[in-house]
Amino acid sequence: MQANSSGGSAAAHTKHRSQNSARDRSTLQELWRFKSYAGPERRALYGGVAMRGLELAANLAAPWPLALVINDLLKGQGGGGVLHAVAEWFGGSAVAMLSVAAVAVLVITAASGLFDYLGDVMLNGAGERITSRIRADVFDYTERLPMTFHDRQTVGELTSRVVSDTSQVESSLLDLFTDLIPAVLALVGTLVVMISVDWRLGLIALTVSPLVYRTAQRFARLTRQYSRQRRAAIGDLTGFVTESLQGIRTVHAFGSQGLEDRRFGTQNADVLQLGLRKVDVSARFSPVLELVSALGTALLLFVGGYGALHSWWSVGVLVVVTSYLQQIFKPMQTLAKLAPSFAQGAASASRIGAILDQPADHLGTVEPLPTRVRGQVELREVGLDYGRGPVFEGISHTIEPGERIALLGDNGAGKSTLLSLIGGLYRPTNGHVLLDGHSVPDTPEDWLHQQVAMVLQDTFLFTGSLADNIRYGRPDTSHAEIALVAEAALVTEFADQLPNGLDTVIGTGGVGLSGGQRQRVGIARALLVNSPVVLLDEPTTGLDVHAEALVVQALTKLVEDRTVIMTTHRPALTALATRTVYLRRGGYLESAPATGVAMTDHDLAVAGEQ
Repeated sequence: MQANSSGGSAAAHTKHRSQNSARDRSTLQELWRFKSYAGPERRALYGGVAMRGLELAANLAAPWPLALVINDLLKGQGGGGVLHAVAEWFGGSAVAMLSVAAVAVLVITAASGLFDYLGDVMLNGAGERITSRIRADVFDYTERLPMTFHDRQTVGELTSRVVSDTSQVESSLLDLFTDLIPAVLALVGTLVVMISVDWRLGLIALTVSPLVYRTAQRFARLTRQYSRQRRAAIGDLTGFVTESLQGIRTVHAFGSQGLEDRRFGTQNADVLQLGLRKVDVSARFSPVLELVSALGTALLLFVGGYGALHSWWSVGVLVVVTSYLQQIFKPMQTLAKLAPSFAQGAASASRIGAILDQPADHLGTVEPLPTRVRGQVELREVGLDYGRGPVFEGISHTIEPGERIALLGDNGAGKSTLLSLIGGLYRPTNGHVLLDGHSVPDTPEDWLHQQVAMVLQDTFLFTGSLADNIRYGRPDTSHAEIALVAEAALVTEFADQLPNGLDTVIGTGGVGLSGGQRQRVGIARALLVNSPVVLLDEPTTGLDVHAEALVVQALTKLVEDRTVIMTTHRPALTALATRTVYLRRGGYLESAPATGVAMTDHDLAVAGEQ
């Protein structure tokens, strides 16, 4: 890839600079990609901006009571304006002027506070609602991405993006509405009024703007760089913590707390170092900005004071313009200090965008689909490659409705993967997986999961009651229906011993339940879905003889009048099959009749007792 000449090197360097420039532009536009979420909040946003404009008007009026006192009372120069006219209407005495000035200060301050409150409520509320919709969409989209995407990501990393990164985007959006918009309004409005009061003093104040801009630009570039690196490091750390806590039993079993501490310490130190670099940049920037601000104030005081001595403008005007200059520096400082927030927000938005930019390959077909399929499963030259070489290829086989297939084979032959293809968890690299002639990867997920139920090797239970876990596939199911399938799957056998029966709350993963009990909940879950096709992936692995017998007994209800494909080596389960299929490495399938072909319900019950 190295250039062979100086001309080639120059071209490569130019290309590299162009790529960096494009990347910077993309970073600045990352937050803008979420602009469509602001549509429903248009009224609140416009109202909030209007409140900020009124607040600005009140703040711009704030120095004029002091100018009235200086010009009309202390200097005796007289003048014009609304406050002067009001004081004259009250008699024009010194007491009248002081009274008008004092009341004006109170009225202006109260009005500014009221408009500030209304603006915060409108803009902050809109920002919260916008972020809530972004977070919901990111979670929804993440849940629907194909398993190939989730296989490449850690749970902690995705959790960090859905929760932590959306919170950072929220912070940036709130800064946008509560700080950036008001700062821009204050900056532009103050400059316009300052120049209209005296254009000469206004131009003097403007000389500091380029210095502030260049300082902020450099600060934003450095902060953006460290923010990206720190967000990535936090994502890695979150992933590690999630993985370590998920495996806490293994950690305790091997006494590996020290090892986990050292691994955590290494990644935590990376986050710390990046955070300290960002802190250092922020700390160095503030004094520089204050110095630039002081330079502008000093210049205005010198030139303005010299002009007041030579009667070029009144002392009151100089006081007003000096006050406005301080008001200009505040929004400039605000805009500059927003650089870290927006840089972090842009980095987080980029990480969220990486999820939203993932292709969702399970879009669904537009062809008419039956409410319930007969249960024929057909594989046509099916192959799958995870990117590390093919798992298998060229598999062709047909399973007729009502058949119960025991899928056997060596470890690593791809039995579970084949079930995942039939269940729609993966899209085949080549070939076709058909359910009653309909391409499984191209059918709507909601429809597919009504036709195909899966009982995995280790049933995962969510935090909630046993009833909630059983109704997971059909959230609208009545308690009476849940009780029926719980009894059929032998869940009632152990649930009756729990404090609240099926309403007993269990922890994440089914903590407190045995493996056999969790599997029976999974079987009840599949029974409730009542799908014509059932996939069983080693449902009795790791169970003792008694637990296996109970699970097999529960499965006898599940497999009745359904197409069943099960991966297993357990005799109690293979006895339920009507046919045995052997999957050889590379994808070769060979079929043989099972000893229990066309078993009756009595035979199934006997098998369940084995």
